[in-house]
Amino acid sequence: MRKTINNGDACALPTQKGDQAPFSKKFSTGELPVEPNRYHYVWAKFCPWATPAAIMIDYTGLNQVISKFATDPLRHPGIDDDWFFGKHADDEDPVLHTTRLSQNYKKAVPNFSARPTVPALIDSTTGGVVNDSSRDIMFELGGSWQAYFDKKVPDVYPDDLKSEIDAMNTRIITDITSVPGKISDVDSQAEYEMLFNQYFDRLERLDERLADKRFLMGDHITLSDFWLVVSLIRFDVVFYFKSKLNKKRLDDFPNLWRYAKECYQIPAFKQNTDFTAIKQHFFQVSDEPVTSIDRVIPGGPDLSTWAD
Repeated sequence: MRKTINNGDACALPTQKGDQAPFSKKFSTGELPVEPNRYHYVWAKFCPWATPAAIMIDYTGLNQVISKFATDPLRHPGIDDDWFFGKHADDEDPVLHTTRLSQNYKKAVPNFSARPTVPALIDSTTGGVVNDSSRDIMFELGGSWQAYFDKKVPDVYPDDLKSEIDAMNTRIITDITSVPGKISDVDSQAEYEMLFNQYFDRLERLDERLADKRFLMGDHITLSDFWLVVSLIRFDVVFYFKSKLNKKRLDDFPNLWRYAKECYQIPAFKQNTDFTAIKQHFFQVSDEPVTSIDRVIPGGPDLSTWAD
């Protein structure tokens, strides 16, 4: 009998976990103090929701005042509802000194019993999760931490572009980032085709937009670029196959392909892109022995094209 591995919510834009509101605290409301070297960002290298902020932290220079650490990309055998900080059960996050993410949720809410999700912003003074919404974390860091940005880097969330960036982020998240997860839950051909068309229609429009722009908002990287590039990197590697998003490949969109490769060459993007972790998680899923073709990690595509 083939053993089913539950991929569960690999990573997602988290919804509020019942009445456990401590996971939605913000800097912009004054609930959280903007204090260097106090916060720790837990992410996953495979995750299209957690990776944008990891890139932004490095790109803006916030990595000098906010630490980060990635969970292991594979579920541990028999445990599909938690994220561990290493291959072995006793591997620790070097800052938090916990072995699994649920422990940090419980430091904020002792009776926490829901599924921990990445990303998670953690107050290192308590070890507790303070925000686990990928979108909130991006907006909050981009909007409240400019004083700690590297002065040589243009503002990634400038006041005069905030409304346009917010609208673009919504389009990217709705039509691209969230579509593979939604496709995995479809129960009809019509629903799949609706999402399929939504995804490729948005890619076509973005390809047209980039015909005369270096980045989505012009000459400088903004929050929108972090969102889009992360999903584009995972398109050919995972979603073309796993989510049946196979109308075209990324290099069939000349402007998107040029743009994605240019961004990938920027150190903050490249050093936070782990193709092995991406493929391990989405295909192999867990550390359990591989016994079926659905968990075999594909040999392709040719990743050397990203360095051309």
